[in-house]
Amino acid sequence: MKSFISLSVLMAAASLVSAVPVLNARDSCPINALSCSTTTADTCCSPKYGLVLLVQQWVKNYGPADAFTLHGLWPDTCSGGQTGSSGCDSTRTYANVGTILKSGNPTLYSSMNTYWPSYNDDNNVFWTHEWGKHGTCVTTLDPACFGTEYTKYDDMYGYFDKVLSLRQEYDLYKIFSDAGITPGGSYNATAMVAAIENALGVSAKLTCSSGTLSEIWLYFYVKGTSDYILTDSIASNTCSGTVKYPAKY
Repeated sequence: MKSFISLSVLMAAASLVSAVPVLNARDSCPINALSCSTTTADTCCSPKYGLVLLVQQWVKNYGPADAFTLHGLWPDTCSGGQTGSSGCDSTRTYANVGTILKSGNPTLYSSMNTYWPSYNDDNNVFWTHEWGKHGTCVTTLDPACFGTEYTKYDDMYGYFDKVLSLRQEYDLYKIFSDAGITPGGSYNATAMVAAIENALGVSAKLTCSSGTLSEIWLYFYVKGTSDYILTDSIASNTCSGTVKYPAKY
């Protein structure tokens, strides 16, 4: 005897299938894939360019007296090459990033005003540049990777939020302070490099201008889609000898 499935059963089954949410492209990513060492063709699962730099800066009269502020988070090739001067996706560059943040995510906007101030142009110009040139190159934040969960600007908010959280996690002011290196003094560059290496287990790049500390670069690989793993600097320090570490105010 043949058995038949009733139309009502088929319709119920179809309804259940349609009710299953569409997974975003990252849900099936291997969580242990490490950029620059594990090959994956899916740029939603692992950053296309592989290496990421977190650049923090020390600038007099800008930001809290007890904190490094941000220059940016820069996706680079695994050999340290830049991704290009005009970013990676012109369809997601905006002329008014500050305005978008202020109206769409005021909490994030407030944090960026504190920890990501510009000392050359206004903040809107600075953030617009950093997002357009660098943020659009973070392939794991491509809108297509969010699937149906994506709403406009999620990628941009995610980029800025990640940069702020990394700055907080890798608190260079505290690392120096714990090693007896405090603003207002001058210190041997070797001691400053050693303080970071002792605290984090990796080497960093120190940048100086006229013998004064200006930036510190931390290098990362990315595990999975968003777990940033510290690695040694592949660039040489520009600080040597005695380095001035001025008080901000």
